[in-house]
Amino acid sequence: MIVTGQQPAVGGGPLYTLVKVAHAVALSKQENKAKRVDQVGQPAEPVVFWCASEDHDLGEAGHADVVLRDGSIRRFTSTLGGGRHSLSFRPARLWWDDLFSFMDQQVGPGPGSAFLRAQAPLGDDEGMGAWLCRLITALFPTVEALEGRALRPRWTATMARAVTHWPSAELAELRTRLLAEGAADAFGPLDDPPLFSDLPSGRTALDRSEAQQLLDAGRGADLSPGAALRPVLQQAALPCTTYVGGPGELAYHRFIMPAYAALRVVAPQLVPRCSLTLVPGWCQRALSRWGITADEAATWHAPERVPGPVDDQRLTALDAAMNLLRDEPRVAGSLRRLAAERAHLARRLARLERERLELPALGPLRSYLAPRGGRQERTMSLFQAVWEHGPGLARTLEAAAASTLAVHSPSNHRYVLL
Repeated sequence: MIVTGQQPAVGGGPLYTLVKVAHAVALSKQENKAKRVDQVGQPAEPVVFWCASEDHDLGEAGHADVVLRDGSIRRFTSTLGGGRHSLSFRPARLWWDDLFSFMDQQVGPGPGSAFLRAQAPLGDDEGMGAWLCRLITALFPTVEALEGRALRPRWTATMARAVTHWPSAELAELRTRLLAEGAADAFGPLDDPPLFSDLPSGRTALDRSEAQQLLDAGRGADLSPGAALRPVLQQAALPCTTYVGGPGELAYHRFIMPAYAALRVVAPQLVPRCSLTLVPGWCQRALSRWGITADEAATWHAPERVPGPVDDQRLTALDAAMNLLRDEPRVAGSLRRLAAERAHLARRLARLERERLELPALGPLRSYLAPRGGRQERTMSLFQAVWEHGPGLARTLEAAAASTLAVHSPSNHRYVLL
């Protein structure tokens, strides 16, 4: 099988959660083209989405960001309740109604709003992880979505081996070497396996002896792994050929590879997910006014002024007057101030000419396509993406992801024209 995953968050998390799934589905279809399907027509390599709802980072999971047309970012925040219990025990209902009110206010009606309303939490107790799994399967019907808690019975034996055979020395040696090479420290020292008891009452760190007591008492299903152990246990429970991960996941895999061998688990092939940027119709029309593409918008610089005969005469005359005074030291300070005012005037004239020609401002377009100067998928909530473009966005993302798998593809990033 091909596996990918992500922890839940308010509204489902960032857009890259859907990008991961789309990439995994596209990869599965590519692999299956050369393979036989079974008698009932099921793909030879199904896709599984693993929801890491055992996570309890409320700061990361407690918000959803919306990127507006003017490039600004509006953040919806939910407290998610108190205590230290994991996200699997935090009801999606906590933020559901308020998020819809926020979207109505900030974005307005959208093609996908009715679809999202139909995905309402099942009662007041459905956890954020269970809700995200339902959303993923609604968008990608061929994908099986599972919560991490559901896998615990399948990894109990490997968990027990982690308690007794954790490769502390090998991990420490690897960490020293990677840090010397300049790698960012993914986890800090891993002298012991990161283990927790994960109950509705809370998530509590355990040492080896405490974890062993739970195992001896037949309560292995109450044990939960930390981030450094989780990928190995996932592979023990879902022995996949390929794992599609983001740059962070692939980076921290470098620090944990000895754990696979020590726990007798075959490591999967790690495939970096693609990167997809949504370019709605309104954005395409704005870019076309400048005669540029979304790709060019990131680096293209408009002329200091949009050409205009009156503006040219004004600035040319000012430049000539300033040039006559450049050799006069007694007015050097005044010239510096005048040069600054000249630059301000040029920008103002350019803005007036741009408005006259009905050219959109480039800054907001760039900020929409690359919020906070990074990839759009890392900031924009998947809730916004589905709200504005409907559930059919899933198939669009899948097609765009497939285009990055081509042998001749120069990059794993695509602009998705909507």
